Amino acid sequence: MTSFHLGSVFTSKITDKHSYDHQYGHLYDVTNFTDRVTGGGLSVFYLKKFGPFWIVSSVGTGP
Repeated sequence: MTSFHLGSVFTSKITDKHSYDHQYGHLYDVTNFTDRVTGGGLSVFYLKKFGPFWIVSSVGTGP
């Protein structure tokens, strides 16, 4: 599982793709993000509302 490190988030560009999936949530595009643990890239993630919180429900390199 990819975790968002504060430094990586500040150097990344996150763009709302204005797409919603009922299972995964809202789709966002990410550029310039590298997972510090695996060294792998990440290009999209989904956010979903869970009660009062927003969670990352899925991450990957593309839909």
